[in-house]
Amino acid sequence: MEKLPSTYATVLGTLVELYNLHKRPIKSKEIAERLNINEGTIRNIMIALKIMGFIDSKTGPYGGYVPTQKALEYIKLPGASPVAHEIVPIYAGMTPLNVYATSIEILDILSPFGSKALIRAIGDLRDVRIGEKIRIGPSMNTRVIIEGTVIDKNAASNEIVVQIDRIVVIPRVKIADLMTKGLITIRKDSTLREAAMLFAEHRIRALPVVDEEGRIIGLVTTHDLAIAVAKGDYNAKVGDYMRREVPVIHIESDIYDAVKLMFKYKIGRLIVIDSSGRPVGIVTRTDIMKYLAMLE
Repeated sequence: MEKLPSTYATVLGTLVELYNLHKRPIKSKEIAERLNINEGTIRNIMIALKIMGFIDSKTGPYGGYVPTQKALEYIKLPGASPVAHEIVPIYAGMTPLNVYATSIEILDILSPFGSKALIRAIGDLRDVRIGEKIRIGPSMNTRVIIEGTVIDKNAASNEIVVQIDRIVVIPRVKIADLMTKGLITIRKDSTLREAAMLFAEHRIRALPVVDEEGRIIGLVTTHDLAIAVAKGDYNAKVGDYMRREVPVIHIESDIYDAVKLMFKYKIGRLIVIDSSGRPVGIVTRTDIMKYLAMLE
């Protein structure tokens, strides 16, 4: 039986895993979300896997992809583990590229002129420009982030060479160990004047809004307060200006989960909640950077 490229094997393994879990056809979107890569890339890979006889597709609203017996036999082969590798996103600034790293090799790690990384990738390398600052990761398994400048690329071999500026390994540390406790909250029927007093007294820029049972229902910030003042709406309630979409993270999550959410929503803070949905703390990008840099 032919040996699949690691990327194809990863996608196939994820399909088998989801199919065994749900016992139904699996959609490309589900695989993309599990691997944190572009759905279009998944669909292209699924076309190739179907041609090779590893999957079948089902049409209709309940359709999707199912593994064939060939696929089930393939993942049993020694050395053919479909989850041995992962597909790691690549970003230019905060913008995700349609290019994904499948392996990273560190070169010249002891060189006084700086280390380099050889990135083997899938996707359209035209999205990657020489001289551009990029970020690879974080990877799901090794939890590594590499930041650097593209100094060379080879579209024929799907390889990128990066001059490394920084390597960060995200430790397995619980958010509970980093968060600021004693969170100040406010009710939606409070006035913005009361919110302003809390902002000034505690020198904070955001207040979680909670209901009668203490569960989070929104967030009001100094920016929201400024909008109300600009409108002359001095007697407004917090509920009139609060944001109802609040990025939260569970207290049992760790730094890696927080970093992913901050990148996804392009934010610098997360409200920490317990199992009942009550806010118990806040974690910021600064909290995480201080820990990673071992700063007090």
